[in-house]
Amino acid sequence: MTILSGSQSDIEFGPGRPLLLINDQLRVYDQNEFVLVALKKGDCTPLVEMARTGLDRGCQVVDILLDHHELNEVELLPRAVQAIDQALGCPISLDSRNPAAIEAALEGYTGKALLNSIVYEQELLAALLPLVRKHKMAVVAMLLDEGHIPETWSERLNVARKILAVTDEAGIPREDVVFDCICMASSAIPDSMQVTLDTLKAVHAELGLSTILGIGNAGFGMPDQTRLDLLYLAIGASWGLDAALVDYHTENLELYARGIDFLTGRDPYGEGYIACYRKDEG
Repeated sequence: MTILSGSQSDIEFGPGRPLLLINDQLRVYDQNEFVLVALKKGDCTPLVEMARTGLDRGCQVVDILLDHHELNEVELLPRAVQAIDQALGCPISLDSRNPAAIEAALEGYTGKALLNSIVYEQELLAALLPLVRKHKMAVVAMLLDEGHIPETWSERLNVARKILAVTDEAGIPREDVVFDCICMASSAIPDSMQVTLDTLKAVHAELGLSTILGIGNAGFGMPDQTRLDLLYLAIGASWGLDAALVDYHTENLELYARGIDFLTGRDPYGEGYIACYRKDEG
């Protein structure tokens, strides 16, 4: 089980727990121009509002990605973290590989953040793992090996073993390592979903640790992409998916997620689904 926290709320996720939904829309690189203009002025209001809407629609965690050539990430990331924490108090994911920006963002932060993400690259691991340990963060480990995407589930599992050996040595608790089993666009690689599903199953079976996917890749290039993303979410959950980076604009996202919890035995009495249904009806 993995635990994240903000100043006003915390969340547990992992094998057997309800699906964790992470708002992936606070990405400056593909937002409207007004978001970039505001951030260049140091105004994080648009990010706070996107985070607020995501929470209202069932996302428990906010992922912040401010890596943009027109922005100073070291200055803006701590400002965004502070603004969201003060306004909402929800757990935060730092989508950054900039050690200075991460350090600045966590200065004075009282929650337990998620770092998104590391891969099996010695230079990157050496730069980021000390920060993960220092600030007692959880960390997403993408199953990439020196920039290469393994083509089989067994190769991906082997990368997970190698990353875990390094995080063990760095003194990071195993429950704080969350494995990204890699969701690829099925329109480009038709058999990629089965490899990902087999990887999810293997990570649970051998390591017993939490898993995550960015499901926005699933329906890329296809009509009605978000519907395919939801199907991927449902199928992935039945194979061991614990958390997903999602687009909060997806229609009925929270209701589907809580229904998935019910049908996969994560919420055997359907309490989350019933509560969500009543909220929508009200």
